[in-house]
Amino acid sequence: MGSPGFGKMAPCVCREKSWNDRQGERLKRYSNLGPLDRLRFDTALPEGRDGFADPATFAPALESARLYSENPEGWLVILGPSGSGKTHLAAAVANRCVEDGRPVFFIPAPRLLDRLRPTADSGEWSEYESLFHQVLNAPLLVLDDLGAGNMTPWAEEKMDQILTSRYDARRPTVVTSGMDRNSLPDRMRTRLLDPDLVTVCEITAPASSTNSAVGDIPARMLESMTFDSFDPRGGAGATRAQQEVLKDALGTASAFAEHPDRWLYLAGPTGAGKTHLAVAIAGLRLTLRLPVTFAFVPDLLDHLRQAFSPESRVSYDRLFEQIKNAELLILDDLGAHSSTAWAEEKLYQLIVHRYNSALPTVITSRVMLSDPDRDGDEPGRSGASFSASIMSRLRDGLMVSERFLDAPDFRNRGSARPRTRRSAGTRGRGRR
Repeated sequence: MGSPGFGKMAPCVCREKSWNDRQGERLKRYSNLGPLDRLRFDTALPEGRDGFADPATFAPALESARLYSENPEGWLVILGPSGSGKTHLAAAVANRCVEDGRPVFFIPAPRLLDRLRPTADSGEWSEYESLFHQVLNAPLLVLDDLGAGNMTPWAEEKMDQILTSRYDARRPTVVTSGMDRNSLPDRMRTRLLDPDLVTVCEITAPASSTNSAVGDIPARMLESMTFDSFDPRGGAGATRAQQEVLKDALGTASAFAEHPDRWLYLAGPTGAGKTHLAVAIAGLRLTLRLPVTFAFVPDLLDHLRQAFSPESRVSYDRLFEQIKNAELLILDDLGAHSSTAWAEEKLYQLIVHRYNSALPTVITSRVMLSDPDRDGDEPGRSGASFSASIMSRLRDGLMVSERFLDAPDFRNRGSARPRTRRSAGTRGRGRR
């Protein structure tokens, strides 16, 4: 008679467990984490991935994310280069919330835009409004990889609506981005860097990575990516036509390496061999003791941004002039960078200068030039594009020779064949 539970209904233990299990499953489905449920705080490396994150900046970010997951209030913004662990920390926050019975919705920004775009364009407003409402009003939203891909004016408008709505309502939000604070658009910056609402964690690359000189090519790449080791038979399932394309690209790249003239544009899907041929060109020039500057475009832009820092040992003007006037410049993976206004401006200046000066240049990209109307999901098209001013110069057939490597991923060849140890200087003797 004196028990606090007297006269009250209560579930039995097995029924309560069943209810909790079903609630947990609903939270998992709502979270949209999918396979990312493996990314937890106990699986995160305390000092970050070796070679990708500076332990001095990753460890504080890990602790901030852990504290935020215990009491998700305000915003948590994690900035850092690709591979530094941003997504792991964001997913760990989401997984901890699911474990604690708190609803959270996780979605990469590029995927969100892809899902919003077709429904809006096709007039399916009910589906569009449902997803948009879910993102605007989620009790906790985790928006991963903000700024990745091609941020069109439409995409910037949608992101601004989402961030502004959640910012005004002070709804808990986690945002990760590969952009540094200086390259954030103005409206994003006012929301993502507001000290009254936001905890900002900036993960930097290791010192050995940030201090490497522009133009350096890892010795491993020079050793493995030669003309002799390029296999024109392609990856698994390559057709005869695709093998002929690879054979032609190999011959064209070999000839260009011997006598660089004008521009060579190597396009194709990931793994088709574009970078292999570009590095082979650089390797041959270095073997002949001739100057060549090799730059992975996202890294090049990072170097230029860092040169603005007062602590930088390299003058920005000196670095940019060095790149602009390189005797032979190789730009690897053009289009893979975050397409900010600043990045577009720097690339425009670089490309226009080299175009007007007819300086030998090699460009690799997933963007195909010869057929601009192809669908973004077809082979060789990444959905990325360049500004009209850049594209106009790249499509000049008198200046630029394009080779489209429409071939399967080389990395899917199965068991590797023994590699020749010939130096790049032997070029193609005995190759066929």
